[in-house]
Amino acid sequence: MRAQRGFGILPCLAALVVLAVLLVSVGAVTEYPAQAAGKTLSIIVDSVSDRADEAEIIATYLRAVGVEAEVRVWEWNALKERLLAGERQMYLTDWGSAYFDPFDLVIPKLSTGDRGNYSGYSNRELDELLKQVQMTADQNERKKAYFEAQRIIFQDAPWIFGYALKETEAARAEVTNWQPSMDSRMNLHDVGLTRGDTIVVGMKADKIITLDPAMYRDRSTETVLRNMFDGLVTRTWDGKVVPEIAESWTVPSDNVYVFKIRKDVKFHNGETLDADDVVFTFERILEEGAIAGQSSPRKGLLGPLDSVEKIDQYTVKFTLANPFPIFPQALVHFQIVPKDYIKKVGDNEFAAKPIGAGPFKFKEGRLDDQIVIERFDGYYGGSQEIPPVSVAPVKRAIFRMMPEATVRVAALKAGEVHIIQQVPPDLARTLSADKNIQVKSVDGTRVYCVEMNCKKPPFDDVRVRQAMNYAVDWNAILTSIYGGNGVRLASAFLPGGFGFDPDLKPYPYNPDKAKALLGEAGYFVK
Repeated sequence: MRAQRGFGILPCLAALVVLAVLLVSVGAVTEYPAQAAGKTLSIIVDSVSDRADEAEIIATYLRAVGVEAEVRVWEWNALKERLLAGERQMYLTDWGSAYFDPFDLVIPKLSTGDRGNYSGYSNRELDELLKQVQMTADQNERKKAYFEAQRIIFQDAPWIFGYALKETEAARAEVTNWQPSMDSRMNLHDVGLTRGDTIVVGMKADKIITLDPAMYRDRSTETVLRNMFDGLVTRTWDGKVVPEIAESWTVPSDNVYVFKIRKDVKFHNGETLDADDVVFTFERILEEGAIAGQSSPRKGLLGPLDSVEKIDQYTVKFTLANPFPIFPQALVHFQIVPKDYIKKVGDNEFAAKPIGAGPFKFKEGRLDDQIVIERFDGYYGGSQEIPPVSVAPVKRAIFRMMPEATVRVAALKAGEVHIIQQVPPDLARTLSADKNIQVKSVDGTRVYCVEMNCKKPPFDDVRVRQAMNYAVDWNAILTSIYGGNGVRLASAFLPGGFGFDPDLKPYPYNPDKAKALLGEAGYFVK
C-alpha cells in the first residue's frame, strides 16, 4: 500500500530555474554518432503531482542520451491500477520501511509476485536469499544474505536507484520536548507548550484511513492512532524498541516470545487492560474476515506469527512458525484494543467511537478534516524508558488535514498550528530564519526511485535498465530540488537500516556509458 509521498512540488518558477540549469549540464555530454541500424527508444515517465518537477528533469536526462521521453502526471490510485495491470513503462515511486530492516522494504518490493512488486521483477537467486533471511535468527547469516542480495539488485537494476531523504518537520518556538521521529510518527504524549493547553498538528495527509488500529497501512493514520492507543512495545525517536504496555519480555526459543503485561494500564472507559485484550487484538488481525466481515491489512506485518496464547491474566505467549528476529520491531506497529467494548458495540461502532489505552482519548472529528483528542487523566504514564512518565502535558490535541506544504507553512507562521509534517527543503530554509520557528530533521526510512516494467520491452533487457541508471544525475537533482537533504542509493536498501552494505556505491552519472549500453541493446543514441 502506498504511504505518504515526498516533499511536494516546487513553486513553478523555482522548478523552471532548476530545469534550465540541468538542461545546460546534460547538453555538455559527449555526442555519439547515430547507429546505422536500430530503433529509437520511446518512454513515458509516469509520476504523481508532488514529484512531477523531478520527473521532468529525469526525462531531460534521458533525452540527452537519445531517448524520447515524455512525462505523464497521475492521481496515485489511477496510476496504481495501471501498474498492477502491467500497463506502464516507468514511474516515480517511494516505499517506506517500518522495521529498519529490509523485511518490509526489499522483500515486498522485489520478491517475485510480492504485494509491492509492481515492476514484475523476478530473480530466483534473490528470492532464495530473501527467503533465507526470514527463516533464521542468526543476524550474521541474515546480514551476509542481505549483502549478497544487494549485489544482485545492483547488477539487475530493476529500478533507477534514487535516494533517501531526511524527515524534516517544524514547530512553533513555544513547543517543548519535541523531536521528529525516523518513521514519521508523532507522539504528543511527550510534547508540551509554554503557553496554552491545546496543540495543533498540520498533517501532510488529506485524510486518514480509519480509527480502528487493525484496519490501516498508512503512516498518517498511525500518527493519530498512536496517540490514542498504546502497544506492548514502542520505539524511541531514533529507533530503539522499548517496553510500553509490556513490563518486559523474554525469548525462550528462536520462535517464541513471552510478554509480561503491566497491571496498572486502563482503557479510556476505565476497564483494566490484561492478557485477554492482547490475545483478542492479535487474533482479530490474524483471522480472515474477523473485523465486520473484513480482514486486517496489517496481518502481513506480523511475519510468521502463528498463534497468541494467554498464559495467565498478565502473561501472553507468541509462537512463530519460524524464527523472525525483528518480531519486537513488528509489535511497535500494533496497538492493543479493548475486547469487551468491541464485543459489546461491534467493529463499526468501535471505529466511529474508539476507546484505547493511550495518553489521549477520542473526542470528535472526521477522517478527512480533523481529529480532536483529549488528555486521558487515568493514563498509566507510558514507557518507563521515555520520559516524562506521566499524563500528557497538554489537555487537548488536534490533528488537522493539510496536504499542501505551502498551506502548512503559512499556518505555522501565522500561529494557527504548532507542528507541521514534511517541510520541503526550500521552505525549511525560510522557516529556519524565523526566530518563532524551530526546524529539525532526522534520517528517514523511505526510498525514492524510478521503477521500470521488467516484464516488457524495453526494460526486460538489463542493459537498458543499467543505462537508465547511468543516464540520470541524481546528485544534481538532490542538490537542486532537495537542497542536499538526502543520500544516494545503490540499491533498494536504506543506509540506516540493518544489512546495508556501505561498500556498494551508487551508479555514477555517466551518459557515455548509458549511450554505449543503449547502443548494445539496439537503440539509436545521439
